[in-house]
Amino acid sequence: MPYSGSRKREAPGPITPVIWYLLNLLALPVIGFVVLLTLAMKSGDASPLRRAHSKAAVYMSILGALLIGSGVGISWFMFGNTGNFWTFAIVWAIVLHTSFVLWGMIALAQAIGNKPPYFPRRLL
Repeated sequence: MPYSGSRKREAPGPITPVIWYLLNLLALPVIGFVVLLTLAMKSGDASPLRRAHSKAAVYMSILGALLIGSGVGISWFMFGNTGNFWTFAIVWAIVLHTSFVLWGMIALAQAIGNKPPYFPRRLL
């Protein structure tokens, strides 16, 4: 006999965009971003917490791509196709990518705890 006092839980709203953000970074780069963008555009009638996490994930995905791409591009113009360029580009990309993954882990903890994301507060 099932326990009659159990609560029915709805699907956690703010967790889904953060998971897609992490999938975008770690497993499915282009597909994850397209799904994340779709989630953000369709979150108009969702809870404010889900909208905040959706917008934050899209902003951070775009910011990450711009920072990594511009850093590598600037180093290409500074060093040319030399060993210095490759060393700088690899270190730059790894450090920034790791930073954005760690931001995603913190955002996931915030989403699990039903709290708004820490960053970017002004854009939300």
